[in-house]
Amino acid sequence: MTIIERVRSPYNDVDVWETESGIDFEVAGGTHATWDEHRILTDYAWDAITAAALLRQKAPPKSLLMLGLGGGTALRQLKHFVPSIRITAVEIDSAMVTLARRYMHLDTLDIKVVLGDAYDYIKSCNQTFDAVVDDVYMGGESDVFRPQAHDAPLMDALCQCLKPGGILLANLVTGHGHRRTQSKVREAFKTKFDQVRTVKPMKGFNETLIGGAAAPPSRLKEFESKLEHPRDIAAWKALKIRMLP
Repeated sequence: MTIIERVRSPYNDVDVWETESGIDFEVAGGTHATWDEHRILTDYAWDAITAAALLRQKAPPKSLLMLGLGGGTALRQLKHFVPSIRITAVEIDSAMVTLARRYMHLDTLDIKVVLGDAYDYIKSCNQTFDAVVDDVYMGGESDVFRPQAHDAPLMDALCQCLKPGGILLANLVTGHGHRRTQSKVREAFKTKFDQVRTVKPMKGFNETLIGGAAAPPSRLKEFESKLEHPRDIAAWKALKIRMLP
C-alpha cells in the first residue's frame, strides 16, 4: 500500500492509500471509505449499512437520504443491488467529495450530492425518503466522533424525513471508547421505535441500527445472485441480524 495523496481540510485529515486492487481513505487512524475494482462488498461496516437499507419491510427502498457521504462506499453497493434507487447524500466536507470523485468514481453513481451540515439539512428538508442513513462522524486527532447527541429533537428531525413505512438507520462504531455513544443512540432508537434491529458485518467494530418495521433476515437471500466474488458471497452470508431487547 502507498499513500498517493494527503488532504487536510477544516473537517478531516485524509490519507489516500492505493491498495493492491483499489483505494482507501484513511481518517483518524481508520478506513473512512474504500473502493475495490474486483469486489462490491468490503467485509466491514458498509455491508451492514447496505443490508439494513434492503431490509425495509414493504420493499427495498426506492429513495434514500445518506447523511455523511464519505467516499460513497455504501452507496455504490446500494446502486449495485437496486440500480433504480434515488439517493441524496449530504456531506459537509467539499474536499471529501472531490476525493470521492477523483478516486472512487462517485460521479458514476448518479446521486444528488448536497454540500452542507447534515443535521442542519434535515431541519429544513421538504422531501421524504424510504430510508434515512445517519452516518455522521467527524475526524478527531486520533479517532472519529459523533458531533451531536441523538436527543429527542434530533430524532424528531431525522424521522420527519421518512415516508410512511420508512426506516431510520444509524452506523455506529462499537469499539473501545465508543460504547457510551453506542448505548445512548440505541436507547434513543428504542424510545422512538417499537422495533429496533442491529446488523453487524463480518469484520470490524461497527453495527447498523434499523429503526422501524423490517423484513426478516431471509430477505437478503434475494440479493445473493447479484454477487459473484466468493469473498462477497461469504461476507453477505456472515451478516448478523437481531432484534434489540
